Amino acid sequence: MREFLEIDVDDAAAFACEHRACCDVAKNIHSIVSQTTTMAASRVKRRRDPLSPKPILDRKTLVKALKERGISIKDIHLDTFYQLLHRQHYPDLKTFVEDYYRRESDTRNNRENGNSNASNFNIKKIPTKNAVSSSKGNVRKLPKAFLAFLADPENDFVTVTSTIDTRPTSKDGTTTKMAIKLQDGHVVESVLMRHVSAGGSRATLCVSSQVGCAMGCTFCATGTMGFRGNLCTGEILEQLVHAGRVLMEELSAKESNADQKDVASDVIVSADGSKQKKSDQSLAFVRNIVFMGMGEPLNNYENVLEACRGMIDRRRWNLAHGRVTVSTVGVTPIMRRLTKELPEVNLALSLHAPNQPMREAIVPTAKMYPIQDMVDALDDHMMSLVKAKSADGTFGTDERKSASKRKKAMIEYVMRKFRIA
Repeated sequence: MREFLEIDVDDAAAFACEHRACCDVAKNIHSIVSQTTTMAASRVKRRRDPLSPKPILDRKTLVKALKERGISIKDIHLDTFYQLLHRQHYPDLKTFVEDYYRRESDTRNNRENGNSNASNFNIKKIPTKNAVSSSKGNVRKLPKAFLAFLADPENDFVTVTSTIDTRPTSKDGTTTKMAIKLQDGHVVESVLMRHVSAGGSRATLCVSSQVGCAMGCTFCATGTMGFRGNLCTGEILEQLVHAGRVLMEELSAKESNADQKDVASDVIVSADGSKQKKSDQSLAFVRNIVFMGMGEPLNNYENVLEACRGMIDRRRWNLAHGRVTVSTVGVTPIMRRLTKELPEVNLALSLHAPNQPMREAIVPTAKMYPIQDMVDALDDHMMSLVKAKSADGTFGTDERKSASKRKKAMIEYVMRKFRIA
């Protein structure tokens, strides 16, 4: 392996586990996806229907709708809206507006009674990512015209447009495979993985970016579906909302069972075989995101890019840049575009073969994107945050070691026996 592919052993093992779990989804949930889609329509839909209602988490669509209604709103107010929505774990819009005005009224009453420390954003304590998203102060008031728009039942927006169709959990409690039903009847998969170890626990979410996939990889169940359509930004982010609600339900259940001595279902077996109680683990939030579900993320670039920005937004999920990984089968021009526009996130390359002829046999698009070009693009992404170069204009060992501490480059592969004619 080249130097830029150096990965910490624990991180590599965890990533391999995550990748295997996502591959299992393509096999185990594919039948659910097909069956549910068939039941939702007289025949399997080949394309996606226009979204109505639209997801409020799709910021660009919301801004466009506000402009059409002649409502002017600043970015800081939209940031505040999404921050408040995240704190409350995404209630419906009517409830959000009612609670907003109730808190405003309570604040005025408190101030009239001399309680100047009261905040109009005091919300029932619900777990959020960190102090930035859960702090009470430093929040701007929302414009009345915008609140009126949110409260209007004819605005054609809802907080969450998708639902969890099925969500089986593995016997050891580490993996929950969610079949997410979209409003037009299509179903995509999203996998919640809980990693427990003595060094610390974390929850990773594998998200989908498309319904089906156009890349046609011969070993992939999703590739056999063909391409049905892209997920919008809101639909990608809704997968985090669903995962957050699942984790919150588990947290509530653990708190209600706190007085019980030991519950067998409350035990997780870690990778080293040791058993630990869920209540002892920090699994209340999604800590890592991997775009390794259905679809080729870079073929839905604009929506994936905006979703990534929402994930690392300090007012909402506030994920560390290095904990968001975009996986690609190798769309070299878009890999380089991602490096320019969002170099902080990790990039995973689905190489799947050690040389070009083998790769072309199982990955149809490999003919357009030679391995060396993809590896060079991955190298450029890895080194994009390192400014210092050697005298000859290249990166030396020290620079590469520095880069490997800031983010990881990942290679995905599939092991199979085949012959090349």
